[in-house]
Amino acid sequence: MNGLSDDMQMLLKAMACFGTSIDESVIKYLNEVPEYVGVGEGLEKAVTEGYVERSKEGNVKFVHDKVREAAYDLIPDEAKNQFHYDLGKALLSACEGRDVGDTILVIASQINHGKESIQKNDELCISMAELNMAAGEKAIESCRHKTAYSYLDNALSLLPDDHWNSNYDLSLRVSFMMASAANSSSMYNEAEMLLQRIFDKSRCTTDKLPSYHLLVTIFLSQGKVVDAYNTCSSMLSHLGETIPETVTPQAVEAIVPETLQMVREIYGAEWLGKKIENESVRQILKFYTALITASYFFKQPHVMAYFVCRMVKLSLQHGVSKYTPLAFLQLSNIVMSFDNAAFIYPIAKSAMSLAERFDLSHQQAELRLNFYMGAGSLEHFHSCAEGLRGGFRSGLSSGNANMAFYCAVLAAHFSFTSGEKDLSSLMTEIDYYLHLLETYKSDMAKNFLLCIRETVSILIDKGEATSIEAKASYGDLNDPGNMLLETYNFHQMLRNFWQGYSQRAQFYVEKYLSMKRPKVNCDNYIMKFYHGLNTLDILKKKTTVIKTKMEEVRVIIAEMKVAAYHSEANHGHMLRLLEAEWSGVKEAHDGSAVAASYEAAIAAARNSKFIHAEGLACEKAGFYHKRMKDAQSAMKYFNQARECYAKWGSNVKVAFVQRELDALALEGLRS
Repeated sequence: MNGLSDDMQMLLKAMACFGTSIDESVIKYLNEVPEYVGVGEGLEKAVTEGYVERSKEGNVKFVHDKVREAAYDLIPDEAKNQFHYDLGKALLSACEGRDVGDTILVIASQINHGKESIQKNDELCISMAELNMAAGEKAIESCRHKTAYSYLDNALSLLPDDHWNSNYDLSLRVSFMMASAANSSSMYNEAEMLLQRIFDKSRCTTDKLPSYHLLVTIFLSQGKVVDAYNTCSSMLSHLGETIPETVTPQAVEAIVPETLQMVREIYGAEWLGKKIENESVRQILKFYTALITASYFFKQPHVMAYFVCRMVKLSLQHGVSKYTPLAFLQLSNIVMSFDNAAFIYPIAKSAMSLAERFDLSHQQAELRLNFYMGAGSLEHFHSCAEGLRGGFRSGLSSGNANMAFYCAVLAAHFSFTSGEKDLSSLMTEIDYYLHLLETYKSDMAKNFLLCIRETVSILIDKGEATSIEAKASYGDLNDPGNMLLETYNFHQMLRNFWQGYSQRAQFYVEKYLSMKRPKVNCDNYIMKFYHGLNTLDILKKKTTVIKTKMEEVRVIIAEMKVAAYHSEANHGHMLRLLEAEWSGVKEAHDGSAVAASYEAAIAAARNSKFIHAEGLACEKAGFYHKRMKDAQSAMKYFNQARECYAKWGSNVKVAFVQRELDALALEGLRS
């Protein structure tokens, strides 16, 4: 390469300093500097002669790593740091006053090679610290948190020993951004150390508020919900809010209707156009958001409801802010019932639109989680699962890993309960989340996912080849405040139901339904559906029909009619299968009408693309016709069920139905 023209050598040496590739715009900026004016022409020659090539993305890159190594060797070892430094300074002069995007990272990384020279000049140290801070900020914007941490660490190291006195604002900003980047990189200890320094050095409580909120976020990520709750309470008290030591159910019974009345009177276009101007109110809403999350995990449900109502009332009194969408989504979770769905669902959808207005991309995980936990669950469960996966991706990229993994949990839950994916694909997805949780620590999310995974494994092959050593840790199952208790009962029911253990399934149904739940929760109606099927299975085995059990089924069917009215895609097939089973269990019934009811249930499940529900409806139809001594029809429906279960990926259910088919075939041979 020594024989190449000067402009080609200059181009190749500069590119070698940048790495294996660089955006071509950087070369153009460099070409504007007198000392590097030939690099543009050098680039064209290097492309022509095959040393570098252009990519579709707008980059130029070396054709091979060996070419880059040879180009870098053109710079003497003792001169390399100085070459990098001069290159960065040249780019800085060319880009001054321009918005150059990611090029700021390139500039800072080159200049940082001259750190020893920089530290000899106090004034230069400050300007280079500001440059590194700008690079760190740009890296955070593009969710490169570890890269950001490195630049911000450089910025902090360039400040003088007394920087908290001599450069207070810069010290505060760099330290906070560095703590944020550390948190987003799961470097919790480093983040807490930085925040503690901010608490020690900050001149006033106002300057500490963002750091206290970040500390709460770190506590939540690590499952330290009591610490998070206490910190929020302390900050809200400082901001003038009265946080009661205890919240009674009676207090909530009073504040909920007050809040809903305010929503009816104030919520509308005029209010949506009014922004909160008071910074203190914005800070209060910010800490209420975190307090609500913390209270969800270790307080009774009515406590969270109280704080949600308080937050909504503040928003209605003062106007909208970036915290408003989440407040109204949380309210919809608490108060929504099928009686007020026509009122609450549009508000929840409006809150999601309001989030777009405030460009809350960094809050997408929390927003989507709350939407699909409540009003959003009226939408097709398949869409819910996909929307939550988007929340997971957004949360992970924006550094909100805690909410990201709760989105993952709920996505897996919706996917399983709706048959959105075949079981093997769903298991692969869950295993991916569990793998990531080896880095992003969240024991609660991990236990939820392990619980779902075990159910999937049991239904695939009873865990014979798909089980793993890790198991969910449920804690004290006698503790009514145990956050995993609901999930445990739900999945114990599912495992027993799908394996044909009606009595055991019914035991867990009753335990689940005895728990205090919000008025509308999609799982409640799923449970009621299985409760109805189990009750009907029990009635089929009795010689006499029990009136109380019949009445239970009537009530469930009436409730499922309401659910299907509001969410046909999710609950219509459940209603129709219950109606078919109900008609078929009666001693005197119209066989053709019952058969038509089963066909309606099968069609409803197929239209909703709930493959496992279609299989279940076919299976139940098969058993009905078997009881009616119609072997031909029974075999037809059992064959259809087997096909559905095979698509779902449940070898357990395929084998179960196959045994029924074999038994029918054997009976046919005997007759």
